[in-house]
Amino acid sequence: MALFQNLTKTLRPSSSNAISTLRWARSPCSSKLGPNFFGGGGPNGRRSYYGSHNSSEPMNKRLIYGVIGLNVGVYLYGEYTKEQARQGYPQSFITYIENMSLSPSGFFKEHRYWTAITSTFAHGSLFHIASNMVSFYYLSSFLASTPSFTPLKLTAIILGSGLAGSAGWLASKLKQGNVKQRALGFSGSVMGVGTIAAFLYPRVTLLVWGIIPVPLGVLMAGYAIYDGYYLNSQTTTVAHAGHLGGTVFGILYFLAKLRGLRL
Repeated sequence: MALFQNLTKTLRPSSSNAISTLRWARSPCSSKLGPNFFGGGGPNGRRSYYGSHNSSEPMNKRLIYGVIGLNVGVYLYGEYTKEQARQGYPQSFITYIENMSLSPSGFFKEHRYWTAITSTFAHGSLFHIASNMVSFYYLSSFLASTPSFTPLKLTAIILGSGLAGSAGWLASKLKQGNVKQRALGFSGSVMGVGTIAAFLYPRVTLLVWGIIPVPLGVLMAGYAIYDGYYLNSQTTTVAHAGHLGGTVFGILYFLAKLRGLRL
């Protein structure tokens, strides 16, 4: 997720009030959604999301902070075990890697099925976790303030995207015949959350590198195509298929909502 990580170092809503005004910075297309899409309708059977209020937003925000805290906690513990290994006590680090990173051999041969989700909350470096958490905070804030998005639904999206990312990465490694490579990171969940946000508010602009306004829909689509598809077809050393898996989950979730499924 290197490109997106670089972008999100300074990525922010184009509003001068940043996060506090995310609920107001809605896409002009939002009012075209069906009256039951988020569980209610406005005038003429359509809902306007300019200034709409989600009663679950405070709880959603707490969930977002909790998820970030969980990621940070797992990262710090990983750094602790790494330091133990440097001092000649490697067992904790070995156990951490075996249980908090995903590999085809570990998943299929050693039956460490839990690593499909635990690897989602582990990171390999400070830059890695910082980039993912900044991206997640901004993108999930769109969903947090959207009517009918509850903490339960947001949790389902985060976990579902993470699992889809793991599935995509495993499928890619099996196809390549690389069963020992390991992966970790929250990128699949970030892509799932970001994809749904981009569908809901495609014209909301974000400032890339703090100066370039880019519509959220264009940003997520461009990144999914470049990173998830193009780079994944060009290299075998990074987890781009995991990003594509999270994107696919986000697309399927949105399409299911369009069909009126209760998700």
